[in-house]
Amino acid sequence: MKRTGVERFALAALLVIFTWFTWRGLTQFYSGDDMMNMYGAWTQNPWRLARAILFFWAPVYRPLGGGIYRVFYAAFGFHPEPLYLFCWLMLVGNLLLAHRWYRTVAGGAVEALLALSLILFHGSFADLYISAGTIYDRLWFLFTVLGLTIFARWDRRSAPPVSAQLWLVLICILCMTSKESGVTLPVLLFLYELVWHSETPRRAPREWLRRMGPLFGVLLVITLVSIYRVNHTPELQMTPAYRPHLRLALWFTRVAEYFGILSYGHIMFTAVTASALLGLLLAAGIFLRNRAMIFGVLFFVVTITPVAVIASRPGYVLYVPELGLGLALAALIGTVARRIPRGEVMAWVLVTLAVTWFHQANRKEFFPTEFSAERRLTEQFRREYPSLPPYTKMLFVTDAFPRSAWDLTFNLRLLYHDPTVVVHRLTGPPDQQADPAHPVFYDHVFVEEAGRYVELDNTDPKESIRLHILRDYAVGMEMDVHRRDHVAYEVTGFGASNDDAVNPILWTEPAARMKFRLYPAPAVFSMKIWVPDFVARPSGRNLTVLVNGKEIGIHPLTKVGLNEVTFPVAASLIPLNGFTLVDLRVSNPYREPDGQERGVVFSRAEFRYAGAH
Repeated sequence: MKRTGVERFALAALLVIFTWFTWRGLTQFYSGDDMMNMYGAWTQNPWRLARAILFFWAPVYRPLGGGIYRVFYAAFGFHPEPLYLFCWLMLVGNLLLAHRWYRTVAGGAVEALLALSLILFHGSFADLYISAGTIYDRLWFLFTVLGLTIFARWDRRSAPPVSAQLWLVLICILCMTSKESGVTLPVLLFLYELVWHSETPRRAPREWLRRMGPLFGVLLVITLVSIYRVNHTPELQMTPAYRPHLRLALWFTRVAEYFGILSYGHIMFTAVTASALLGLLLAAGIFLRNRAMIFGVLFFVVTITPVAVIASRPGYVLYVPELGLGLALAALIGTVARRIPRGEVMAWVLVTLAVTWFHQANRKEFFPTEFSAERRLTEQFRREYPSLPPYTKMLFVTDAFPRSAWDLTFNLRLLYHDPTVVVHRLTGPPDQQADPAHPVFYDHVFVEEAGRYVELDNTDPKESIRLHILRDYAVGMEMDVHRRDHVAYEVTGFGASNDDAVNPILWTEPAARMKFRLYPAPAVFSMKIWVPDFVARPSGRNLTVLVNGKEIGIHPLTKVGLNEVTFPVAASLIPLNGFTLVDLRVSNPYREPDGQERGVVFSRAEFRYAGAH
């Protein structure tokens, strides 16, 4: 197959398949990794970050990716769409570059398309498609393929121009400042030279050293300095998961795990079977004298090593190593297919259909972006708190973010473009909580309920937390789920409403508490509840009502449908100051199939003074 319209059509078809699998990544919101990466880049000295992109010895965490985060945040603010479009286009561009590289080294158009089909998409690489936090891997891929393509096209009959060598050195530096694994590019260049041009250094070593020695000498120095930088970068050294353990047994164990990821767990690889597979591929390449196969295996071994000597990582770390496997397998399939009439085209069609079906059958749907903790917080606060003054202090009683991460703080500071915002988390680790020796007056106190943040009264945070006292709603004598302020009366034990304005449904737990405010005078407490038939069916199910801890009556839950409950309340049970607390307790509660216990369907509750009409 020559470079014809057929090849262009095949390439376009592969891009359509890739788009079908990955377009949802364009709709995603910032991930937790995005928050950390963007905040780290934003709070760094911009000149130090910019210099570190070329000054590869500076101990700065992945400065090229950090620079991209900073540029997009400065240009577009806290809006993910431009960054995510850029990152998705990077994936598409990387595929086109990969095809160009495969076309250069694989031996023909068919092998290039076969290799591209094999590495086109993988359902275990979800973070690669739905999070810009993997931008470092995209950059590593970009510069690795770009460097190898340029290097493969050099004419070995004469020394490469100095300008061309400088460009390659620059690409290697950018690769290393994109991600630590970028140090593998010079190794890959040297292996490429050995595999494809081994006869030159063997037959004329002095001539080879004269032409290529200075380049590889410079690359060796850059690589060693970059490894030193990695070992002295605080962000990497403070993360135990990134610390390497140079043990061969660990390397084979990790490779086996990653092979299992590539097979979606259908094949359980061990260190022995993984090493056997690599050995067989390498042996087949040597036997067939297929340089593409040999280099593909070596490519995989080299690029997998940085992640094979650390703690297990998600599947997306195979994004670059998979390039080598794709090359090796495509070269093998192409060698066999050439022996069959029209076998090359048939091989590509069959392989493409097979891998597309395999990924479609095994991939999982992307996590819906509307459930993202980062998106829900950002949209609500952008709508309800469009601006905050400097040094605003916020306390989050509960939140939807990982306990040990700083995502909540990063999210809010980036949203308001203000590093002075103070965020404390009551359920967070000690370093995210207030110092008990130095009490803080909070401007805002929030609690997360049913996917949104409710603001509590900040006058006395402890009391507001205990009794769920809201800042924006006053409490009176009447609670009705048809009214928006019903949440102010709830203390504990109420589920989320279905938000139906006509027929709202509000389940209680077996134990629920409400609060009211009224004067200490003889009163009548009444409430309306709905009892479904499955709740009323068993006998012995009762609702006990207590006011400020004293029982005022018991109502049997035997009548299906609307139940009206009314009990007198003595003046002595109602405090002069503070809230009147009403507890609902359901004995022998109904249990859902999933184990969740239910109380009653609540509709309305109120106090009326005795004798009032």
